[in-house]
Amino acid sequence: MGRSQTAPCLQCRYRKVRCDRQQDTCGNCKRLELSCSYRRSVSCKETKKQKNESVPPERQRASRACSECRRQKARCSGDLPSCKTCRHRQRACRYTDSNLPADSSQVLKSASALFPIRRQELLGAIDQFFRHLYPIPSFAFLHEPSVRQHCLDGILDQSLALSLAAVTNAYLSTDQRLLQECASWMLRAEAENIQHLHQPSIRRVQTLLLTVHYYIRIGEFARAYMLVGLAARAATALRLNYERPELTFVAQETRRRVIWALTSIDGYFSVGLPEHETISYAIIYQRWPCHEEEFSDGNPQRSTGSIQNLTKANSAKTPNLLSACHQIGKIQRDVMRLTRQLAISEEPLAALPGLVQEIQNDLWRLHDDVELTSQFSISAMARQLEMKHSQWFARYLLTALSWHQVHCDLYRIFLPGYPEAVPSRIMNTTDANFCEHAVRMCHIHVMQVTEILAGVLSLSDTPVLPHYVAVCAYQSARLILFLPSLHSSRPEITTESAIRSANLALSVLHTFFSSTPFAERIITDLEHLVQASVMSPTTARELGYVSSAQSGSGRQRHSQLAVHSLVRQAKFEDDDYEN
Repeated sequence: MGRSQTAPCLQCRYRKVRCDRQQDTCGNCKRLELSCSYRRSVSCKETKKQKNESVPPERQRASRACSECRRQKARCSGDLPSCKTCRHRQRACRYTDSNLPADSSQVLKSASALFPIRRQELLGAIDQFFRHLYPIPSFAFLHEPSVRQHCLDGILDQSLALSLAAVTNAYLSTDQRLLQECASWMLRAEAENIQHLHQPSIRRVQTLLLTVHYYIRIGEFARAYMLVGLAARAATALRLNYERPELTFVAQETRRRVIWALTSIDGYFSVGLPEHETISYAIIYQRWPCHEEEFSDGNPQRSTGSIQNLTKANSAKTPNLLSACHQIGKIQRDVMRLTRQLAISEEPLAALPGLVQEIQNDLWRLHDDVELTSQFSISAMARQLEMKHSQWFARYLLTALSWHQVHCDLYRIFLPGYPEAVPSRIMNTTDANFCEHAVRMCHIHVMQVTEILAGVLSLSDTPVLPHYVAVCAYQSARLILFLPSLHSSRPEITTESAIRSANLALSVLHTFFSSTPFAERIITDLEHLVQASVMSPTTARELGYVSSAQSGSGRQRHSQLAVHSLVRQAKFEDDDYEN
């Protein structure tokens, strides 16, 4: 005879919970999908068998609670990858080895249950990334609308999400606990990339670039150097250096931005030395990046057409400074290579002034193109500082600084006694008027760099500046401290004014880069140089802070790494020899 409806069903009785005694199936059994003893389909024989069995029904809930529910003493559903309580309260749900739900180990692995970032935290990191880091050209390789939508849909690549959050916090957060978590996130993303090294993809290349940025930020330069090589190999394997016209506009532009960002990061290491170069400009057959509005909207409005049409379309728009930054970067690489090649040149070069003029023409051609297409002048210093409240201020600043700094790099090789100067056999055969012109150009452009840096000091609310700002501050200070020692120098270049300008550059470094491992050696070296110059320019020369490179041979000077070179700071050692 069947059990009376006044008694609880067997499932509720075993589980010691209140039974609502509904016909056919009680509410608890229906909710938990258990086999309720009230079901009319169960035969009397089966019912009698169930009554006599002492084995409890299959356990449906977790045998253990997650860490958060245990701490709050709350009921835990034991769901994977996160329990209902944690999902409702938007908390990170974690199961330790001792409190994993029963039979959950395989499910946990397959579901990647321990993804450590809540969606709201990830969205916050995405906001911070695109507001503060994305304007820097070497970070501008992600499509913001796609990243946001993928995050909202829950389909954002986990390694990309982890690396994006980690690098954003590394640059913008001072929370030590969070920074420690970021280190574990980055190791997880890096391990996933290494595991799938033979299966490159755009997302994995982007993750690698973010990983490289992270390790540069925390001072692990050797690790960053090795990983940028992997990123370059993956990029060429995917043929990102070639156009793919059959793809959508956003896909094409993403490929372009990845390869150009890679060249920017590569420049941190190669500094004009082919042996440290991971991606060569000579093998890139991609267009320059398009205007930011086009990429964001996915609408190529200005990618084609005559210069007249471009002028009309862009006259009221912001300039394409991302393209300008990458183009200046390419010219700068050419200047660095020229400087290194001249260091080992055995014969005078009659065509050298002509080569310099070609590079000068490239710089002015770029200047005129930007001004023509956007009514913006790279050389107008006041315009750069007027843009300090713009989202793209980093690009305005970088374009102006690098344009002037490349002029300094180009003409300083004709300053007798300067570390990067051409050998004396070339200097002696160079026209004296041209050398005097080089001194004037160095003075004009180094003063422009100094004035821009003075304006930068007023930007105390700017959380992140590009690394190249530190390089410009250092190199401009070196140059301006050297100029008073030249007999042909202009009267207004005095030792006192040069020291003031160098101290200004030092203030920029202390204000914006004092906590950056990348700039530690730069700051220390410049402090020594300023102190030596205060004593006397002659003392500075004797101590070697100004002309240390001149003491070496041409071969040594060709391969010499600047104090801000990340390869030099990586401190690779070749000492593992067998006795």
